[in-house]
Amino acid sequence: MELDKEIGKWLSGYQQACVLITANKLKVFDALKSPVTAGEVAGKLGLSEKGTERLLNALTGMGIAVKNDGKFHLPEEWQRYLTKDGDHSMQQWIRLSSDLMPVWLELPKFIQSGTMVKSIMDVLGNQPEEMRAFIDAMHDKGLTATWMLARELPLDDAKNLLDVGGGPGTYALEWAKLHKRLKATIFDIPPVLEVAKTYIKRYDLEDRVDTMPGDFTKDGFGTGYDLILMANVLHMYDEKVGRDMIGKGFKSLEPGGRLVVHGFCTDDEETGPLEDAIFSLNIGMLTQGGRAHPVKEKMQWLEKTGFKDIRHFRVQAMPTGVITGVKPK
Repeated sequence: MELDKEIGKWLSGYQQACVLITANKLKVFDALKSPVTAGEVAGKLGLSEKGTERLLNALTGMGIAVKNDGKFHLPEEWQRYLTKDGDHSMQQWIRLSSDLMPVWLELPKFIQSGTMVKSIMDVLGNQPEEMRAFIDAMHDKGLTATWMLARELPLDDAKNLLDVGGGPGTYALEWAKLHKRLKATIFDIPPVLEVAKTYIKRYDLEDRVDTMPGDFTKDGFGTGYDLILMANVLHMYDEKVGRDMIGKGFKSLEPGGRLVVHGFCTDDEETGPLEDAIFSLNIGMLTQGGRAHPVKEKMQWLEKTGFKDIRHFRVQAMPTGVITGVKPK
């Protein structure tokens, strides 16, 4: 390995991210559904032709756009992920990544102090439209994970699901769509549930998916569930909160019920997977106690709580880590 080239690769990584973020922010991708010139894109969006052409050339060099005879277009497979109406649209997720860039510039401050530099709620915004954008991003990001987990987990027999901190309810809705007997409850704070209700209506699942308002770090979960999901939740908090939530999940499950924890979690050395180790830096800057808790540590939480048949596996989604356990009968 040529180390100077490796260092150069890491140093320039942000540049391609900036190209993607800029094209998303300026709505360039939606202008590329059919072949157009840089001048046509610039005229439609009110941009400079000089800057637009260079941006489109960079997108082509990255393998995203295609250029033929001076015209650019976005191939159908990319349109699914990068246009507003794509069935896997990641526009809101790219926007969220853009909002996090200023936080990363404060990394030295976090390393020096060990305390968060900005509350995640300040990053996400306190306005309804900003909250909606974040929740939409969570939905876009979560779709692939829901399908992958559904293939790995024995969900066929589940009848009552509690989706703890479910946000838009992506997992609950997708699983209810797959398994017609499954009823689900999305547990989150009231402003988030207002958005979740729009997703429930969009999925036409008002008869099988409902909501429960509350603070999952303080309130009880209720009872009568045979499946409890904690997705993208535990890595936001410290070990004490994590243990408490696992304990509440155990109490709320019926005997034989299953807990599913999906989130960032590192190996024992806390150095990999790389995405999880990087996430630990990121969440440390945004929360008081958030961390990509090591897999072994999380599994011990379940074991000490009383869960059996504890299993860990990874999926090709973001995040990758999944831990499950069953409450003994």
